Amino acid sequence: MSAVNGDKSRFHRERKQNIARRKRTRELLAAATKKSKPTDAPVSAKPIAVQG
Repeated sequence: MSAVNGDKSRFHRERKQNIARRKRTRELLAAATKKSKPTDAPVSAKPIAVQG
């Protein structure tokens, strides 16, 4: 059913759930991009010698 056909309680409940899910997803993606940027750790100046 749709909101037009009279199932308004379920329609609005699912609508609010969808909006909340999108908001959480955007927040998680924003947090992930913020965390990934500081991983630019300085690389050691000396290369490791490989014996072989």
